[in-house]
Amino acid sequence: MTNPLAQFAPLLNADLMAAALHQHLPECQAGDWQVTGCEIQHPRYKTYRLAENRERSFLSLVYHLRGRHPAAMTAEQRILYARAYLGQRSQQAYSEAQANGERAIHLAELGMVGWHFPDDPAMPWLAALMDSRQIAELEQRPISAIEIVNYRPEIRCTARYRFAAGETEPARVVYGKTYVDQRGRTVYQNLGLLQQQPSSVADFVMPQALAYAANCRTLWLDGLQGLALAAMDFTREVEAKLPVLVAALAAFHRLTPPPSLPTISLPQHLQEWRKKADKLSVAYPAQQAKLTALLSELGQTRPEFATLGLIHGDFHIDQLLVLADGRLALFDYDELTLGDPLQDLANFAADLYNYPYPVAVIDRLVQQLFTTYSANHNQTDPQRFVWHLRGQLLTRAYRCFIQQKSEAQQRVADFIALALRPWPLAE
Repeated sequence: MTNPLAQFAPLLNADLMAAALHQHLPECQAGDWQVTGCEIQHPRYKTYRLAENRERSFLSLVYHLRGRHPAAMTAEQRILYARAYLGQRSQQAYSEAQANGERAIHLAELGMVGWHFPDDPAMPWLAALMDSRQIAELEQRPISAIEIVNYRPEIRCTARYRFAAGETEPARVVYGKTYVDQRGRTVYQNLGLLQQQPSSVADFVMPQALAYAANCRTLWLDGLQGLALAAMDFTREVEAKLPVLVAALAAFHRLTPPPSLPTISLPQHLQEWRKKADKLSVAYPAQQAKLTALLSELGQTRPEFATLGLIHGDFHIDQLLVLADGRLALFDYDELTLGDPLQDLANFAADLYNYPYPVAVIDRLVQQLFTTYSANHNQTDPQRFVWHLRGQLLTRAYRCFIQQKSEAQQRVADFIALALRPWPLAE
């Protein structure tokens, strides 16, 4: 069959989809709304290795639509979650959604089934969270705005609730993080246990967990105000913050882990990287030889042992906020794990190569990152760090593929090439 990536490609073109959705959305056909712009987020491509199963491939993605009401000419933004299928499979998917009582729409001409936010096929309680009058945890204080920070359909949604200042109360921000499962309860408990441990001004600031509401599977967190570290200039401001960042990360790794955390071992990492490389080889045959060489390198240089400890599990620059007093706040404790602390360091380092700076600039930051961390932590080894870094760069290549980011094929090739480079740290 034709390569599914090619068939789905038009659905990832924002300009084309703005026009297509304006033509096919029921509210637009009825003349009640006009689409004026489109932004695409969180595309995820589900593929199958066996040729006979590839017709089951599908693409899920989120369209952030800008539009207006023709009568009043008032501007409005809407979110549409869509799943795109091959052939006539969208009809079957739509029928299943209807049978489940979901408020789905069928865009047959586009091969899509869609859900208007806050309708979500896996989180039906999400709609109630967009009505502040139904949220007991918010204490009925006046809310000036509810803003969607990050929506990952069928997984989680983070919303920002802005409280207007009252006669005796200042303005305030609270975050609600809603999950498809009860993971929020575990995050609430783990965060509380970490915050009970002794800390110093050099440690990461953690957001205060206010409550967990089991009925709507939502974790409520107090808002922190500051400047995103990723928004700062890498060559000056981020580089200047590295000593503070690394000292805080080393202190975080020395915390006593909450009980019953999952464990990730070095053999498990290697197994996951092999699965990713296998799928990339099928999608991009031209990269197969390089992927084989990378897997061989990872297999031959796999460290024998690493002392496991508390790790963040998703440590990257977007998780950090610079507060007014210069301290760093760390967010998102969903992936806490027992693992090799160098995984966090390598994850942070690999993610830096996503940003539009020369490779030489990022190389220098990575070198400084490891050198400074080594001075703060006694369980470091340059070969083990580079091993993690190669694997994390392979993971970035895989994410470019499944998320079908712009110029995905070139970005996949670039990350694989980075992973294969001789790394001075490993010499």
